[in-house]
Amino acid sequence: MFGERSRVSEVEPTAGRQSFTRLEIGMIVVLVSMGIAGLVGLIAVLDADSDIAAVGIGFGVTVLMFQTGGTVACGLACLARGRLEALSLASLVAAGLAIDLFALAIWLEIDNEAYTKLTGIAFVWALFGLVILGLSLAAQPRETLARWLYLAAVGAALLAGTLATVLVLDAGNGEIVATSAPIPVGQFANESLLRPLAAVFVVLGTLWFAALAASRVEKRPQT
Repeated sequence: MFGERSRVSEVEPTAGRQSFTRLEIGMIVVLVSMGIAGLVGLIAVLDADSDIAAVGIGFGVTVLMFQTGGTVACGLACLARGRLEALSLASLVAAGLAIDLFALAIWLEIDNEAYTKLTGIAFVWALFGLVILGLSLAAQPRETLARWLYLAAVGAALLAGTLATVLVLDAGNGEIVATSAPIPVGQFANESLLRPLAAVFVVLGTLWFAALAASRVEKRPQT
């Protein structure tokens, strides 16, 4: 009888271990997306017309991997700590989608406006996901002031991401250009949003570091 209980206790943890954790899902997203980008980038390098073109393609794909790598690192760290799990997964998907779409565009020489806009939007949200997740890891908003500054910085990042997305979507034919920057647009159709976006950038930077500083101030014990 004791042996039967022992066997049951060994089976129960295995039976309960059927679904993936959010961290494991994030790891799978990263491994798959980076694997695709690496494979496609390698094929593009080997398929290049000249040695100089091959170097440019390899360097460009690698730079973009490291650009999105910050988002990947912060996203996995937040998942490991159980912080902003939904946003972390979304940011990992955005970062993986951005690098994969870019690598495919280089290899297949894709020149499609909708495709390029999708790549740009993925880069935008990978970037602002990095801003939010990085602050979540760096700051510890325990006090009221730190919490309000943290929430304000997150709101500013979301607003900036929304404005940048609108700018990418509004760009017309001929205004989309090939670039490794988060927003692949040479000219903007809706230039009235440029000034508000610049203002939000300034506010975001101020709030980000203010929240970080305020989170480091420990509450003095009352005497």
